[in-house]
This record gives sequence, C-alpha cells and structure tokens, in this order.
Amino acid sequence: MKHVDKFFVLACLCPTVGIAQEAEPGGVFFTFDVSQEIEGSTDRDLVSEEAEDGFVSTTSLRFEAVTETRTQRLAFGLGTDLRVDEDEFTLDGNTVDLTYTRTSADAALEISAEWRRADISFLRDITDFIGDDGVITLPDDIDELTGSGFRNTSTFAASLSWGETAPVGYSLDMSVETLRYEDASVALLDADSASLDAHMRLNLNEVTTADIALGFERLEEAGEAAENTQSLSAALTFDRPLGDLTTRVTAARSDDDETFWAATLERSFAVPGGRFEGVLGFAQDEVGDAQVTARLGYDRDIPSGLISISAERDVGAGASGSTTTLQASYERDLSPISDVRFGFDFGQAEEFGSDSIIATGGVSVSYGHALTPLWELSVGARADARDDDGLRTNSGTVFLTLDRIYSWRP
Repeated sequence: MKHVDKFFVLACLCPTVGIAQEAEPGGVFFTFDVSQEIEGSTDRDLVSEEAEDGFVSTTSLRFEAVTETRTQRLAFGLGTDLRVDEDEFTLDGNTVDLTYTRTSADAALEISAEWRRADISFLRDITDFIGDDGVITLPDDIDELTGSGFRNTSTFAASLSWGETAPVGYSLDMSVETLRYEDASVALLDADSASLDAHMRLNLNEVTTADIALGFERLEEAGEAAENTQSLSAALTFDRPLGDLTTRVTAARSDDDETFWAATLERSFAVPGGRFEGVLGFAQDEVGDAQVTARLGYDRDIPSGLISISAERDVGAGASGSTTTLQASYERDLSPISDVRFGFDFGQAEEFGSDSIIATGGVSVSYGHALTPLWELSVGARADARDDDGLRTNSGTVFLTLDRIYSWRP
C-alpha cells in the first residue's frame, strides 16, 4: 500500500464528530483528542549500526469519559498511536487508565490503574520520558532500551489521607508495577516492584510542621533475588514569608542490614514575576560514598510568555547510580492565535564505580497557530543526540501536527 493510501486510511479512522461545546466541570462528559503528526527524520531510532531515515505518520487518538460530583470523580481513558513507518503499520503508545478520587473536608482517597505499551525502537529521545507535569523521569532500564520490541508496564496505585485540617494528619501510599518485554531483539529482564509509604504530619506551631515517613520497597527482576529496602525519614518545614524552608533526613536499610543516609536542605522563594526552588544535600551510595544531590527550578512570567528552567541530580540512599536532568524552555505569544516555543532537555544515567553512562538530549523550536477556535497547527524542528558509553548518534527531525479536541455531554 502506498503512503498516500495509508494516510487516507488513518484519516478515515478519525470520527467525524460535529462541533461540540467545551465540557464544563461536573456531571458526565466525554472528550476525544485527535492529533495527526507527519515528521521527517534522520536516524530517528538513534541506532549507530543502521541509520533509518524517512517519513513517519502518527495519528494519536485519546478518549476519556468522566463522571464527577462535588466529592467524587471517576475517569476512564483509552489512547493509541497509529503509526505508518516505511511500509509498516503499527499500533504503538497504547494506554488504558482508570482513576477514582473521593474528597471531603478532612480526607482524600485516590485509586488509579494504568496499562501502557510502547515500541522500544521509538524510545530514544528524552521527550519520551517527559511526564504530564513536564518533568523528566528517566526509567531504570534506559540503558537497555535499544533494538526492537515492546515495553509493557502495568501500574496500580492508591493513596489515602485524613486529618488534613487537624493538628495531626496521616497518609498511606502504595503502588505495584509490573514490567514486561515482548518480542525484544536483545535480552531484557522483566521486573515486578512494589512500594508502601506511611506518613504522619504534626503542626508543631503556626509556622513549623514536622513530617515522619516510613517506607518499604521491593524489586524483583526475572532470574534475580528480590531486593527489599526499608526507609525512615523525618522533615521539618518552616513557613517563611517568601517561601518554605525544609530540612530532611532519611535512613534506608537494605537486605544486607546496611544502613545508608541522605540529607537535604530545601528552599523556595517567591521572586518578582516568578518562583525559585532550590535543594542541596548528600546521599550515601551502595558502597557508602557520599554523593551530592541537588535540584534547581526557576519559572518567570514575562509579557505574553513564560521562561522555565530546571536542573536536578538525583541519588537515592543506597543507590547504585545517579540520574541528571536539565530542562529549559521559552514560550511567547506572538498574537492572540499564534505562539512560538524554544526548548532544551538533557538526561543522563550513570552507574557508580564504572564507566557506564547513558546520555540523551535535544533542542527544539516550534510555531503554533490556531487555524480555527477548534483546530491547532504546529510546525517545528528538533535535533537529538544519544551517547551510549561513548557511542554517539544524532538525529534531526522536522514535523507538522494538527490537533483537535472534541468534547460533549450525553
């Protein structure tokens, strides 16, 4: 089938829904997001052995059904990417998620479940690991995500908090995740993980709050013995006129009965036109060496725009490695219906005591224009690079995206 014919088929898959009104909070409503992207790239897979140049057409479909009242909200979502790539038709980026929340004046409950399936050959540049909150979260298996195949993750999480308006409050958080690989071209390990955290908050006075947390984590990889970690942390937060000041100490204990320590000092400032956040501390790695941890974040509103910068070096108590992430973006409205955005992102995973370093990053520029009140057009370009233990690859991409969100009530 020719590419033109495939693009026509993808377009026909998009439902022809009439113009709908924006859904308002409350009651039952539905949304359907249709996004069509066509991109041309050089070595999109960032694989040195074989540069795969060419065009890719991706139709992203996302459906969500929501019912909510003053105290409860239930949301169900489905999503998939229909991709045409070099005479291949692939369903990728499949997601199914369900979320339930219930709130009251003094308590809150949230339960969520998600299943996600992604093509490993497209998990290359850092944008694949930017979450809905805009923060980069590098997966533990980033150094293994090469070749072809699928990465399937299932996650169940629940949280309960109560006593939120009382001098003493409590919360419980738990999560279970399964990671499975399918048709992978290289040997990858399936894994199961679980965590449970209990928190107690004490309002010592009008400006001082204490938080005590007890945590348990379990990781089990295929063919490997399960790893269990217990942690205890204590924090004091001081409410200052310009922002909170927080001191935190954490102790983590492994199966070998070894205890590892971590400590941080956190400070946030309200500055003219924006906000600044800084964290500085240390953590003992798995051999007991002290590693620096730090995080900086700055957001500033400018006339018709926003500047955002963040940097973080994350090391957990008893960890075997560190992750470093950098992000910067500049957004500006050119007119009531158009805008421009420049972005930079970088992520690096490093194993202590070895030369193993995986780094990926990129720069991008895009121009957005509202064709109508309902249709959005975006065009842009991006340059990506990946360094896998000294083996460097580069990719350049130009793209065009059309986006439309339908919303309606029954």
